[in-house]
Amino acid sequence: MKQFFERENLIPRIVTLFVACGLWLYVMSEQNPVIERDFVVKLQQRNVAEDMVVLNAPDNVKVKVTGQRSVVGGVTDKEVTAYIDCAGLEVGQQNVHVNAEFPEGQVVEVNPNNIYLYLDKIGERTMPVETVVIGLPSNDYALSRQSIEPETVTVRGAGHRLDSMVKVVAPVDVSEKQRDFEMQSHLVAISDTGAEMHDLVIEPGDVSIKASLVRQMISTELPVVVTMTGELADGRKLVKAVSDPEKVSILAEPSVAHSMVSIHTKEVDLSRMRSDGTIEVELDLPDKVMSDTKRVRVSFVTE
Repeated sequence: MKQFFERENLIPRIVTLFVACGLWLYVMSEQNPVIERDFVVKLQQRNVAEDMVVLNAPDNVKVKVTGQRSVVGGVTDKEVTAYIDCAGLEVGQQNVHVNAEFPEGQVVEVNPNNIYLYLDKIGERTMPVETVVIGLPSNDYALSRQSIEPETVTVRGAGHRLDSMVKVVAPVDVSEKQRDFEMQSHLVAISDTGAEMHDLVIEPGDVSIKASLVRQMISTELPVVVTMTGELADGRKLVKAVSDPEKVSILAEPSVAHSMVSIHTKEVDLSRMRSDGTIEVELDLPDKVMSDTKRVRVSFVTE
């Protein structure tokens, strides 16, 4: 060390030392430079009062950090923190600064840096459960009655959101059902605009539904068609055959009623008719079809 500071060699040696340090810094800056990285970080909410809820705050924010590549290159988003401090904030809209921390380096930028959020009091309401039917049961079946357990639930959430809620519904899917059934239904709160309110908490979140199905019958009116066989004697020709009534009401399962376009009479043998006249003819009702009218009067006109 003493030789290093000998006067005749001091200046060259000092220059050499500075050059060596410069080369070392240059090499280090080339091998381990300072870099920037962007992270998408979950936004934490700190110091929120137990009876308050934060609305409209983003779930995530973008944080840009800087540091040595050897450090920053191996960092995960869990090591970068972003948060808002709600201490002392009152109910209503607030403009809040977003804070960010990066222990291994420096935070360069947070986006957004400030956010508008809404603080509201947490409240609760007791609501009856309504069912909403989804789909259609198998042909000829209809939903007759339902039971819900429990019949009422508790809904918790922001006060102004609770004020907008009009009902709690339990969807009941009856698609292709043809017998009584039980099911669990997940409840949904509905607003006054008809939108689902997923930010409200419903307790319990599911209800048990017991539903009964019955075969349904529908009534419809169909024209009467006179069924005839044979030919008139003496070369006469049939001008027309008119049924009275011309239409009759039937009662049948939907699949049967929708497939029918008319009701036929039993066959009338024209060869046994000797002159114009009116006769009673029985209706030929298919299976599973009922009607209060069993017979019609048919008038025949010949020439």
